[in-house]
Amino acid sequence: MAVWLDGRKVFLVLLLGLLLVFIYSITLKKPEGRFKRINDDHFLFDVHNDTNNSPYRASVETLPSKKVEGDEEQWNKLKESSKVRKRLPNAIIIGVRKGGTRALLEFLKIHPKIKACPVEVHFFDNSKTYQLGLDWYREKMPKSQADDITIEKTPAYFVTDKVPERLYQMSSTVKLIVIVRDPSERAISDYVQVLFKNRGLLPPFEKFITKGKAEKVLRTSTSTVQIGVYVEHLKRWLEYFPLSQLHFVSGEELTSNPAKELQAVEKFLNIKPFIKEEHFYINKTKRFPCFTSLVENKKKKNWGCLSESKGRPHPSIRDDIRKLLQDYYRPYNEEFYKLVGRDFHWP
Repeated sequence: MAVWLDGRKVFLVLLLGLLLVFIYSITLKKPEGRFKRINDDHFLFDVHNDTNNSPYRASVETLPSKKVEGDEEQWNKLKESSKVRKRLPNAIIIGVRKGGTRALLEFLKIHPKIKACPVEVHFFDNSKTYQLGLDWYREKMPKSQADDITIEKTPAYFVTDKVPERLYQMSSTVKLIVIVRDPSERAISDYVQVLFKNRGLLPPFEKFITKGKAEKVLRTSTSTVQIGVYVEHLKRWLEYFPLSQLHFVSGEELTSNPAKELQAVEKFLNIKPFIKEEHFYINKTKRFPCFTSLVENKKKKNWGCLSESKGRPHPSIRDDIRKLLQDYYRPYNEEFYKLVGRDFHWP
């Protein structure tokens, strides 16, 4: 009788052991279904274009813990996309000079998903740097993850003839941002900057911008005037990129209501809304936006404001010269409004 009971115990122990082995083997099955879902939802990026511009991007959290038989190549690509490394930009502020490009870039850097190049690279507009190749250009960029926006700004791009084609050859899907302002005011700001760089050794604005003793005819061939003919520059870009890939920021609105303009850029870049009105206050002296303590440490004097070179005072301009500029730009402005679908209300 005792032997029979011992045999029964041994049988139950063996049966329990087999059951545990069966359950354990089920838990070790490869998660094909889970990996396939990750593939479907996240593995949609251009492996031939090293810009982080995918509509769906993998993060470290979504990577499977094990490789799946038959999907090793895709798994490796997915893992690679989650790395923090230098990437070609998927958004570029291409202009315009003295339109507010530096302010726009600094304000956008508030967003945690935007990784900005701190300097103007001048890659596409300068033949010497362009010949250095995309690897050289990539090394100028900050490190980022695949779902970040890598951005640089070089205002000369917008007005340089060869840039649209060169940029298109790098990426046909890159997003382009242009900040524009009243071209008459932009021309005055341009003059002020040139005057500063030349230590004041320039003729008065009225003589600098006109030809002849009467000062009644604009020197329209100068870059100071030509940059403000936005519509003509834009037409060249539209030969390579659809209008939907360009976003236009109002320089005036960025100064008076920065959050609203920046939120529109967030939407254009398809990133989660982050920037708010409480991130800014208006400096009473320069009447220019600065960051609040929500963005920067307010212990430092004037912390959160742009450099002293921003918001330089303009010289007093004669009314007839200002009107000469406004009359010249007006037809170009009207055409520009119609083309981009936004009225900027410049005089």
